[in-house]
Amino acid sequence: MQARGRGQVIAELAFTEADIAYDAFGRAGAIPAWRKFELSTYAEYGLTEIVTLIGDPSWFTFRAKPPGVSRTRLGAAEAGARVRLLEWGDGVVSAQATARLAPAGRGAAEFSDMRDRAQVDLRLLYGRKMEVFGFGGYVDLQIGFRTRAAFGHQLRFDATWAVRPLERMTLMLQSFTAINPGRLGDRFMLSQKLKASVVYDLTEALSLQVGGLMAMRGVNSAAERGIVGAVWWKF
Repeated sequence: MQARGRGQVIAELAFTEADIAYDAFGRAGAIPAWRKFELSTYAEYGLTEIVTLIGDPSWFTFRAKPPGVSRTRLGAAEAGARVRLLEWGDGVVSAQATARLAPAGRGAAEFSDMRDRAQVDLRLLYGRKMEVFGFGGYVDLQIGFRTRAAFGHQLRFDATWAVRPLERMTLMLQSFTAINPGRLGDRFMLSQKLKASVVYDLTEALSLQVGGLMAMRGVNSAAERGIVGAVWWKF
């Protein structure tokens, strides 16, 4: 949650690739190699003390070896709001609703895990400040439901663990899990990715982030891996 009149913008560059994918039974196998470069700009703004506005436009270029298809398009654009439901001590429970759109049409939607040009994403979030070995940090947990993904309606489970070992440095470990319920060997889909990164504060308002991500396991999903870099601006 952002305080009223305050906010942040995270401009992220991600380069990912894959030459292995998990089939409908979770078995890894070779596929035509592909690479994806994506720029996203995630923004939050505190409209009131309990309402935070959210926006996240993106752009990507996707290159695949034949017989794969290559594309350069505007990616998914997401917008919505988060509302604080409950706060006690260092913990906060909030609810979030966003709409995801593919402004470049279905030709771009399929590269953003979208069946059609529009999706709805609903989430329940829990965040809490914490201390690990005397260092400050926080935990962020999210449970979500997203409509009309590539394999149908989708459950989302995201988690972030962060610790601040130095005054200007934050270590982050993030897990992103997507599940499409269904019969194994058919429409069931599982994607689980792990992202590790370091955020360094240049000033109170400006920070730099660098890290890497990789697929841990999956069903009907790619075993992608890559690197990420981002600029954080707080205002």
